[in-house]
Amino acid sequence: MKKLLPCLSVLLLCGSASGALVTVGSWKPIFKGVDLASGQQQAQFAGEREQQVLCFRVDLTDPDIALFTTPHCTNGCGLETLSENTSHFLEQYSLQAAINGAFYSSSTGPNDTPLGTPDDVYGLAICQGAIVSPANKPDYAATFLFGPTNQAFYVPTNSPPTNTTGIYTAISGSRTLLIRGVNVNTATPNDIDPRTAFGLSQDRRYLLLLTLDGRQPGWSDGADFRDTGEWLKRFGAYDGINVDGGGSTTAVMADCVGHPVRLNRSSYVAAYGRERVIGHNFGVYAKPLPTGLKNLNTDLGTTTATLTWGTDVPATTQVQYGLTTNYGSATPLDPRLKRKHVATLVGLIPGLNYFFQAVSASTGLSLTQACQLSTVPSQVTTQVFGFSQVWTYTTNNLNGVNWATRGYEDSDWLGAGPGLLYVENSAYVAPKGTALPPPFGQPIPTTYYFRTHFPVVGSVTGGSLILSNFVDDGAVFYLNGAEAYRLRMPATTILNNTLASGYACLGTGSSTQGDAATNCPDVFTLGASALTNLVNGDNVLAVEVHNYNAGSPDVVFGTTLFLARPTQVSPLLHLWLEDNWATFFWNGEGYTLQQASALGGAGSWSDVPGPVTQSPYSVTRQATQFYRLRR
Repeated sequence: MKKLLPCLSVLLLCGSASGALVTVGSWKPIFKGVDLASGQQQAQFAGEREQQVLCFRVDLTDPDIALFTTPHCTNGCGLETLSENTSHFLEQYSLQAAINGAFYSSSTGPNDTPLGTPDDVYGLAICQGAIVSPANKPDYAATFLFGPTNQAFYVPTNSPPTNTTGIYTAISGSRTLLIRGVNVNTATPNDIDPRTAFGLSQDRRYLLLLTLDGRQPGWSDGADFRDTGEWLKRFGAYDGINVDGGGSTTAVMADCVGHPVRLNRSSYVAAYGRERVIGHNFGVYAKPLPTGLKNLNTDLGTTTATLTWGTDVPATTQVQYGLTTNYGSATPLDPRLKRKHVATLVGLIPGLNYFFQAVSASTGLSLTQACQLSTVPSQVTTQVFGFSQVWTYTTNNLNGVNWATRGYEDSDWLGAGPGLLYVENSAYVAPKGTALPPPFGQPIPTTYYFRTHFPVVGSVTGGSLILSNFVDDGAVFYLNGAEAYRLRMPATTILNNTLASGYACLGTGSSTQGDAATNCPDVFTLGASALTNLVNGDNVLAVEVHNYNAGSPDVVFGTTLFLARPTQVSPLLHLWLEDNWATFFWNGEGYTLQQASALGGAGSWSDVPGPVTQSPYSVTRQATQFYRLRR
């Protein structure tokens, strides 16, 4: 006789009659007043669904919790909100947790739209007491409302609209899932999708924000509305609503420096490599969890980072750090017991992300706080101009003409217009800017010539120019009259009838091969030798574009130009006084600490014995001394 296993509370719940196992994890605090838990359904037999679920639990009684939704757009956008993905929403408004919100449509369609596209939100939406969207859609009337101190109200059918006086935050969904603990939906096996749902606990203390992944066989198949309601109940919901799901389903949280971290596996990210840009999001402000360390700050350089923090009790000082959360490196342990702490990480690689853990210990006590930092890139890159830059153009034979120099007069050329400049009918080529002569379908010249002006201010020593191009087919680039780069052009003398040696998007497949398509820009860098031709002030970039064969029906040209310069980081010398110690610290390498007993001429300064070339440096307090850094 078989023995029946009982249901295990919380960690393992009974699955459906089919035998699928449902696991609900424990709550893990991620911010003060915000917990996170996960759940999964594991198929045991063919035909059962795999499900992966995440849920935020927000304590509405915590005085530091504040709710926030996408605000109404300003400056006459024409609709109600401006689109953004959930990660952008969290970072833009400095939130700690965020999830996609209400259903919406936009001026360009209901799905993914460019960032900042005007959108129309479905159902009642309120942000910080201001109505974003009125309750004017009966099919989107399942509504949660919150007062200024997060008092929660549930209106399963907000039609006709309820009174919103005193309501500070509101969001609506397409249907009710739970009413007083009862799942009001029947199973619909043919309606399986990723889902996003909101729930409230019976005592109204907790707001539940749930994502259920889908459309990813082997990871998570998705759920119908009944399954989604059951998941809300497992996490403690008494009432619940369904909000926008599908490819929009996204949950993010802020890391220790406020950057978004995606928590679920969005089906849109799986399919397209990025989050969907949507019309409405919902977020939570919360305080960090207490760590025992106070005011942890980072001062970042290219190869160094200085960390400072405080403790309420005297403790030691050390930082563990590395390229992974396993760390692997550490600053020297400072065993002195202090309340003010400083440590400098040296020998870092410019432009990389490092994980770290600040550690202060005293008798019977260890205080830690983990976070991450990114060193400053060795170069700062700025865009000089984009693809919409205006270029003059001609098809005249310019053999023997010095047409690429700064002083050449091009006012009698065929015309001028913004990029992309084209004779092309392919939808893969975008964004089209200026149609070149002749119209598509007629024979075109082998070579087109282009010129544009751009300014440079300041030193470019040690810098570079980066060009991202759409070119069909080959091109020669000139900087102030000097040849700088050949793209798919032969090494011979270039004449008006010279053919390119290759064509655009080679090897990308039949759909785009031969076209200057958006999925395969030509990117290259011009280094120090080319930059010797740059001048402070006005410069000219000139380009001749050649076809691969004489019968080619199309031509495309456009360039985005970036200027990269070496990063200049000047350190500040800091001084902390605590007890009988003076601690000097700075962020940067290659500097030496100097001292003087009085401010006078250059001869009065001398290197601190050692010499001291690394921060921090501590010394017992002395008679009046002056300090500075030299390089």
